[in-house]
Amino acid sequence: MDSIASSHWTYESSRGTIEAMSTSTTTTPTTTTERSGFWASVRDDLRERREARAIRAQMFRELEGYQSRGDILDLLAAADRHEGPEAELMRGVLQSKLADVNRSSRRAS
Repeated sequence: MDSIASSHWTYESSRGTIEAMSTSTTTTPTTTTERSGFWASVRDDLRERREARAIRAQMFRELEGYQSRGDILDLLAAADRHEGPEAELMRGVLQSKLADVNRSSRRAS
């Protein structure tokens, strides 16, 4: 242990000690674990988003043949009678298609 003396004109002189200091730059295991856990959660989140986009794109492809407003409304009525994530996805895709049909019909007028 080294001894250090400090004084300043606004304070009294004091004598203290310096404990052994470490200038090591190694990370602790908890920091590494926290970082790897963070990146794992980011990867998982990105994978889930990619899967959700792929499922939505597949639903769009499956419903591609339904172009008229009447067909889309009929499918929406059928989807409204069902619950669950697939029905919710189908309703979202059909609502998007219906909005596209409405936009294109307004442009044509």
